[in-house]
Amino acid sequence: MHGDPSGSFTAYAVPAALLAMAFLIKLPLLRRAWQDPILRTTALLLAMGAVVFASLPPANLHRINQLTGVPNFAGLWVYSLLTAYCGACLWLIITWREPPSAVRRRRTRTVWIGYCAITLGLWTTFLLGDHHVERLRDLDTYYANTPWMREFVLLYLVAHLVSTLVTAGILWAWFKEVEDTWLRRAVVFLQVAYALGLIFDIAKLAAIGARFGGRDWDWLSTYVAPPFAIAEAGLVAVGFIAGQAGPVVEERRRLVRTHRRLKPLWQAMLTVTAPAAPATGRVSGAALRLELRRATINDGLLKLSPHLSQSRRDRIHRAAAAAGHPDTTARGIAAAVDILTAAQALRSPGPERPGVLDTVPGPGPHTVSGDRVAPARGLADVSDGELECIAHALRFHSSIVDTFRREAVVAEGLTTGA
Repeated sequence: MHGDPSGSFTAYAVPAALLAMAFLIKLPLLRRAWQDPILRTTALLLAMGAVVFASLPPANLHRINQLTGVPNFAGLWVYSLLTAYCGACLWLIITWREPPSAVRRRRTRTVWIGYCAITLGLWTTFLLGDHHVERLRDLDTYYANTPWMREFVLLYLVAHLVSTLVTAGILWAWFKEVEDTWLRRAVVFLQVAYALGLIFDIAKLAAIGARFGGRDWDWLSTYVAPPFAIAEAGLVAVGFIAGQAGPVVEERRRLVRTHRRLKPLWQAMLTVTAPAAPATGRVSGAALRLELRRATINDGLLKLSPHLSQSRRDRIHRAAAAAGHPDTTARGIAAAVDILTAAQALRSPGPERPGVLDTVPGPGPHTVSGDRVAPARGLADVSDGELECIAHALRFHSSIVDTFRREAVVAEGLTTGA
């Protein structure tokens, strides 16, 4: 059939690649937690799916038949893997959905016994059937009226249909209880995938039923059903990728975004302290870069703590608010001015003037935390949001920050070097 996409290599290569990608994403975790049965089954499911779709292009089916020397052995190979795949899907969803209990153990044991029996039935019916004519695209309908091969085809379709219906029902009930954003997205992808799988089964069974009645609806099995199977596999892979990789990608984006937003404050701190030395350990990539940036900022705040002033910040905060800035922006401007003025005081010759700087009384050095003065030992508790508020003021309100800084430097009698 001209323009038939399901007969091309690419049509099967895409879901095979997606399933393989999902498997590779799981692989590092599988190495660390091999004892986890859910993780093992997930990895097995993804690997089987990738192998199935890598085998399905007609040219590859023909190679499998030639390699074994058995006509249509590729059909037995693919259908056996598909049956195991369906059983693994159903077992996995039941195990995910239900807490450990005797009922769950009984259900999962029933799944494995049932699908192992179906796989044994596939091999038995295939060995008993007459399948000497190689069929790469229409095996299901070509042998629909052949003894034992008829049962062979129906066994795998019924196994797939049962798995699709039960799994879709469990996912539908589960979706109402899921709160995690990425897990909900994964469940939605899987729900759509199994809905497409149901259409695949209906098209296949309709074509075979038509054969039983003496009609030719082979096109349903050969041309209509395969694209739904391809889309189903792709969405299953996307569902697993979304559930596993989505939170990791989102967390990395958060780290990169925070790292970028803190840059102006970090650059200001480089004028009073050296950059933090690279840390050792298991933290790497974006997390390490953000931790180093935070460390430099905290070191700088600690060094500036004797020169930071609550009254200075209160005064600038009132002036910025009076100039029309929202409270959050005004607090950021006030803290930024306080930090820059403290940096100027640190560089200025002469003794400290606590009467001018008006630090909060109490033991130990103090430093800025948002719009309040806090002991330096509490610096680790300063949130990224508070630091980002200061960095935002340095980046987007630099002119008013500089104006207030110059006024503070003059008012406090500091040496003006900038």
